[in-house]
Amino acid sequence: MALKIIESCVNCWACLPLCPSEAIYEAKPHFLIDPKKCTECEGAHADPQCATICPIEGAILDALGEPINPPGSLTGIPPERMEQAMAELRAH
Repeated sequence: MALKIIESCVNCWACLPLCPSEAIYEAKPHFLIDPKKCTECEGAHADPQCATICPIEGAILDALGEPINPPGSLTGIPPERMEQAMAELRAH
């Protein structure tokens, strides 16, 4: 069981100090999670701390490869509505 940070990570450093198992490390071109150290914060926190602070939707995946904070989770705007809103903004 381990989480994974993918290439949409922008190296904002928000997650690094929050990881209780020190599983997150700086790499190129983005941060990574050492699967041997990652506990998904079980026993330490109710939710994975990296995902609670991450400002990039979909950048952290669970063990099944599903985003912990999927598109729309941070903004409250469903992806299909976001596409429509962005198209409206571009039209003006």
